[in-house]
Amino acid sequence: MLDTFRNASQTWIVKLLFALLALSFLAWGIGDVVRRGIFGTTPAIEVGRTALSAAEVNAEFKRDVERLQPMFGGKLTTEDARKMGLMDRTIESIVSRTLADEAAQDMGLRASDETILREVTSNPDLRDSTGKFDRQRLDAALARMGLSEESFMREQRADQMRNQLAAALSGGAFAPDSVVDPLVRHRQEQRVADTVTVPDTAVPMPAAPDDAALEAYYKANTRRFMAPEFRAVTVMLLRPADVADQIKITDQMIQDAYQQRRGEFNTTEHRQVSQILIDTKADADKADALVKEGKDLAAIAKALNRQVIDLGNVEESDLPAPLGARVFAQAPGRVAPSIHTDLGWHVVQVGAVTPAHNRSLAEVRGQIEQDLRAEKAGDLLADLSNKVEDAMGGGASMEEAAKRFNLTIEKFPAIDAHGSGPDGKPVAGLPKAASFLDVAFHADINDESQLTENPGDGYFMLRVDSVTPPRPKPLTAVRAEATADWQGEKRHAAARERAEHAAEQLKGGTPAAVVAKAVGGQVAETKPFTRDGADAGDLPPALIGRMFDAQPGAVAVDAGKADWVAARLSRIIPFDPAAHADTVKAAHAELAKSIAGDLVDEYLAALNAKYGVKVDRAELNREE
Repeated sequence: MLDTFRNASQTWIVKLLFALLALSFLAWGIGDVVRRGIFGTTPAIEVGRTALSAAEVNAEFKRDVERLQPMFGGKLTTEDARKMGLMDRTIESIVSRTLADEAAQDMGLRASDETILREVTSNPDLRDSTGKFDRQRLDAALARMGLSEESFMREQRADQMRNQLAAALSGGAFAPDSVVDPLVRHRQEQRVADTVTVPDTAVPMPAAPDDAALEAYYKANTRRFMAPEFRAVTVMLLRPADVADQIKITDQMIQDAYQQRRGEFNTTEHRQVSQILIDTKADADKADALVKEGKDLAAIAKALNRQVIDLGNVEESDLPAPLGARVFAQAPGRVAPSIHTDLGWHVVQVGAVTPAHNRSLAEVRGQIEQDLRAEKAGDLLADLSNKVEDAMGGGASMEEAAKRFNLTIEKFPAIDAHGSGPDGKPVAGLPKAASFLDVAFHADINDESQLTENPGDGYFMLRVDSVTPPRPKPLTAVRAEATADWQGEKRHAAARERAEHAAEQLKGGTPAAVVAKAVGGQVAETKPFTRDGADAGDLPPALIGRMFDAQPGAVAVDAGKADWVAARLSRIIPFDPAAHADTVKAAHAELAKSIAGDLVDEYLAALNAKYGVKVDRAELNREE
């Protein structure tokens, strides 16, 4: 058969057919494969001589997402991050630093090994409690960032060159007095106002509306009374209980685990320690004299105008060597003479002592067995999850897979995006995984989700059976709420009328105290406040702006949180630069920093024009 095909392929007819087939491949899109390269893809970003693949860009994007996770409670998805524009920020960051790298390379900028090592070892986040560089902290940081030591040092070297370039660009940035002076005068000018505040509670609560008025109010404010989207969800659960009968923990396994974890169960001696830290030998000698007189630590601290520092419960290794030896040789309750370390002279007192304790196997047997069961359950559940996924991949439904592997199926007829039911109360029995509601409210109807870990309780898979979109609650269900809202609005409007009457009286020159008494409000004089609202208290932001658009004697009214405020500008306090040198200095520094940033932006724009930047969005999307 193969010989026949090989012979036939030599004829001109078959060769023509092959040529036509190749052309059809090009038409179908195979040409895109050729353009991207047979053995790889085209760069996603090109900056001058530097090319970065889509994989490199997406890896950095994912690191950026991970860094932002704490700000979003661990619920930021890559899709949400893209919608927020984080991918654009990642691309912008990559392009900016690569432009700088290209320029630094052309200029011959270099960073020596000594400089890099000095920068890394001087990082305070990589030092231990004694101030020494801690290699283990560096290793832990690299593990968190997903970087090797080689790539980390390479990044540090590049950062140093970029810093040199940035320093050359912005080191001489200066903000002239002619710019800073009017700016700081504008920002720091203060104003004082007399205010009359009319709280809503100063007005009697109006009677409840009749049915017609309430119906009209409900129709005009339907959006306030919306029921949220509810979803009916079927959930398949893989729980530790599903594999519990497969777990056998023997005495030998417990004994082996105890030997492996023995250091964990052996606690060293701990002591509660308080100290005074002294920075001069003369004061240390004074402290020693007071120790000889039998003074306690509080009295010595008071005599030397020092503060007693509570170090809490520490073990000997927590303290610098000479101090640790002194503390753990000292009798509890006594104050010891000063001892010197790199931090200064220490005068210490030992409180409660917790002796070292080596817990026996009998003491920790229950804990070890529990831990072993959890570990074995995790392994078995991982194996079971693979079998379930294989079954689902083979076409089994969620119910069929649950029946095959004897798993639990739970149905939740209505949950909202917060995990509550139609009654507003949390729905019992939902998986505790933070991702559960996110998965449930991003899944399409009748689609089965991926098997997702439920930390501490196995895995879950769900299917959305139906979706009830947001809809208005009937008036009968929200009558009390709508009535309260109607009354609150009417009361707030009546308070406004009183405040506007107060404003008219203030305009006429009536003392604020007299006006306040007449309208049932409270009178006050504000502290001097600036345009940003500092020291303005509860003065409404819009009212602050209007006070800065006015001259003394002007009056304005605006709404507060649950009140109305009528304010009369009483005086303007100009800013005196000579009396606030620190403020002026800070303004100079802030504006100089802004100018430096503008210089860097302009320089990067020039580098962009010089080296050229290409971003292939299609390539990035293909590699997601």
